[in-house]
Amino acid sequence: MQSVAAVVDRQSPAILASVGSSGVEFALPSSIPGDVRGIERIEASDCPTFTDALMRFAAHHGLTLRDCRLFMSVAGAVNGSTIRPTNGRWFISLSGLSAVTAGEPMIVNDVAAIAWATADRPKGIGFGSAADLPRSQEGRHAIASAWRGGLGAACVDRSEGHVRVISSEAGHTPFAVRDEEDWLMAKACVARHGDASYERILFDLMDGVVLHRRLEGAALVDVFTTLLGRYAAEVALTFTAWDGLYLWGSVFEQIAGAHQGERFRKAFEGHGKLKPMLQQTPTQLFQLRNGALNGLSILYTRLMAGG
Repeated sequence: MQSVAAVVDRQSPAILASVGSSGVEFALPSSIPGDVRGIERIEASDCPTFTDALMRFAAHHGLTLRDCRLFMSVAGAVNGSTIRPTNGRWFISLSGLSAVTAGEPMIVNDVAAIAWATADRPKGIGFGSAADLPRSQEGRHAIASAWRGGLGAACVDRSEGHVRVISSEAGHTPFAVRDEEDWLMAKACVARHGDASYERILFDLMDGVVLHRRLEGAALVDVFTTLLGRYAAEVALTFTAWDGLYLWGSVFEQIAGAHQGERFRKAFEGHGKLKPMLQQTPTQLFQLRNGALNGLSILYTRLMAGG
């Protein structure tokens, strides 16, 4: 069995960081792409700044921070010179990080990091769709994420021998009204939040909020699954991801555990004249032991190899 040692290349050591609303998980990349070692979680309440947390982790592992490349994912939009995780307390200055590490950090949003973990199209578990994702050299597949923190989406594009990840804020996709019940849900959501998105409606339902009528038990699961299937289709259509869709996160795992694959797939395919395209688009559950850190490890390996 191949041993897995943390990669501490003294020429270009790297630190991986997955930043969320309440803190950060650090790790070191390993000799196996996608694997990580030395995971340590530091709460934002224990460190006044992200840089303080980064310095603490580096010291624990005997690393000189100025020699380290930083590969970081952030829960939220990555834009501008200062980044704040969604609902987080840290304001992270990119110029400040560049000053204390080995050059400009590589920063992606959290779902884009998950997308990097699918760059080589690993085999998932068919969910409502028996077909595997194609192994074609060129094409696109997408990632739809759903966990207690919200929805997210990203795309992996393979063309001309290169792989690139396309980030998005498609987790905030506006809710598409189809019938009277949808209209009542949307009106209630607008009254509550000022707008109506799949994310707001789904998580209001999860929290037991009565939007248009009280839903409980099997009826709630059915409506929730249907809306999640429709959202997943919006992701596939937005990215024209005909090679398939990876479904990641605890919410997808819960509806899979409730044996809702057939209902999910029916909602996913139910887009009128686009139905034939979606019928040919596989949907698969995808699990990662360490979430965004696994994707950051693959991104690090690819960049070090010049890929």
